[in-house]
Amino acid sequence: MIPSLLFTVIAIGAMALLFTAALSPIETLSWWAGWAEDEIEQPAAPPPQPDSGGRRYIVYLSGVASLSGRFLMPREKVFIRRLKASLPDAAVVSNVFPYSPKGEPLLESPRAFDRLWRRVQKLKLAEKQTILSLLTNLRNIYQVMVSADHRYGPIFNQGAARVIEAALIEDGYVRGSGAPVAIIGYSGGAQVAIGAAAFLRARLRAPIDVIGLGGVVASDPGLRYVRRFHHIVGDGDNIQRIGAVMFSDRWKLAAYSDWNAAKREGRIEKHVMPGMIHAGVRGYFGRLPVDGVSNSERTVEKIAAILSA
Repeated sequence: MIPSLLFTVIAIGAMALLFTAALSPIETLSWWAGWAEDEIEQPAAPPPQPDSGGRRYIVYLSGVASLSGRFLMPREKVFIRRLKASLPDAAVVSNVFPYSPKGEPLLESPRAFDRLWRRVQKLKLAEKQTILSLLTNLRNIYQVMVSADHRYGPIFNQGAARVIEAALIEDGYVRGSGAPVAIIGYSGGAQVAIGAAAFLRARLRAPIDVIGLGGVVASDPGLRYVRRFHHIVGDGDNIQRIGAVMFSDRWKLAAYSDWNAAKREGRIEKHVMPGMIHAGVRGYFGRLPVDGVSNSERTVEKIAAILSA
């Protein structure tokens, strides 16, 4: 009786996963078709500033556990504070939700299941791990797959670029100023950052750099438009290795893929962080000191060194 029940539960779960995966491009397609009523408004560019071309802008895209660009985990908030302190002359934008072509957070109505996501938020604030928390990761992982998909990716990534551009302009960025933009993408956020790079470079007319923290990324056409992709990986991070295995265009056999072409041209630079894993106390944002320095501090130091080079 118990094995039969277990088999039924597993079968239902598998069907639910497949059904969710099949529906994951719907939000992207509905946005593209103009069905979404809450179209993102592009703010008017502020008057050009004399030094606007010399200021660096940094955009942070959270990982797949994200519910909203305005809702960051405590360890991410500490990381952002340290990043701002290390790069006081840079503008740091951290309010972008990267897992929606409209930038619409999961917590906002009239989203379906917004009450469920609010419940998940409370659990996250209490630092409780439940099956509900995993639903967030699963939902956002599917959106990462949409971003990497050759059919739906260009649509999704164009929407993501518009969301990032709007956040930059709201923070004072001037289109055409030439001010460089660096996008820090954690986990699946790195894929969205690379996917959006082509559209951002065209719209902003500025160089785009991407820094991936444990990034799970595909061989995306956006790599052609990134000035440099800094691939920061922990030597114990097995999650980021999924991209290298799952996306066949990253294999060495695909010599002419965008990934391998970028590697040959020296536009992908790998930085290995000893002792780091993907998440948790030993993750990139870990706050516990190791030999007197936390992983969060080490990550900020590495990013500051990259951006100051």
